Amino acid sequence: MLEVLGRLDFAGGLAAPDDLSGVALAGDFLLLGSDEGHRLQILKRLGPDGYRVTGRTVTLARKGREVDIEAICFAGGMAYATGSHARRRRSIDPVHRSVAQNRKRYLRIDRQKARGRLVRFPFDPVTGTPGKVERIGLTGLLRKDPLLGPFTRLPSKENGVDIEALACCDGRLYLGLRGPVLRHNLVPVLVLTFDRPKDYELRLVQLDGAGIRDLTAVAGGFLVLSGPVNDAAAPYALWFWDGSDQLPGRDWVGRPAHCLGEVPAGPGCKAEGLALVAESDDAWEVLIVYDAVRAGSPTRFRVSKPRQ
Repeated sequence: MLEVLGRLDFAGGLAAPDDLSGVALAGDFLLLGSDEGHRLQILKRLGPDGYRVTGRTVTLARKGREVDIEAICFAGGMAYATGSHARRRRSIDPVHRSVAQNRKRYLRIDRQKARGRLVRFPFDPVTGTPGKVERIGLTGLLRKDPLLGPFTRLPSKENGVDIEALACCDGRLYLGLRGPVLRHNLVPVLVLTFDRPKDYELRLVQLDGAGIRDLTAVAGGFLVLSGPVNDAAAPYALWFWDGSDQLPGRDWVGRPAHCLGEVPAGPGCKAEGLALVAESDDAWEVLIVYDAVRAGSPTRFRVSKPRQ
């Protein structure tokens, strides 16, 4: 069950305030990303209920390039962020374009190289100072994967490959996919290290037909924010997953992911970013930011831990 604790205030004027997609906490600072921009914003804590834009940013690509920043995490003095690595179908305009014009646009599928980046940089959680950005790409790895390869040719939101989640645990990165959702409702999670991404492992988790919108590491596993693969007005939910592969078999010894409750989202807005604020013996406190709503509607929730 999720209990609303209150809203946070992001003061100082955000860039792309209606398109927030990734969030990470680092000491007294908050890293914020937009799926429409090419920079991460750095905010500083004002008090228990707010953060202020510092004016400092971390540039992930040249101006004009859409990185499609989908997730951010921070661990061990390093910050990480990922683009979606996704293709996209051109949107249609039912008001200003004819049917023929929209059909022509609809047949076009774009691949933007700037979206295919996983980055890391040192970040000082005391001073809020970022270091030099390193970049790698996972597109080639995804294309060659025997399970995911066929889905790299499809657009995001149409069950194509779409990385939207990122967490760090014990020095390894966990990249959760919004799509594809595979047969038996299994969703892929890439597990790798930044320095040796080709030595990756692919795990599968079952979330009742939803894809992964974000995840964050907690004691004993991960909290997973789930939502629809496409733009359907399906519910968002929060899950606890122990990190084990859930591909079924007679010798499987894992545990199913446990649904902790539905995440409230207003009409048209999407729960996109998840960060752990605090953890106690019986609950987690988390921060969730939303896309398609003014200033991300950052909301704190208390989430009761499932009974053993």
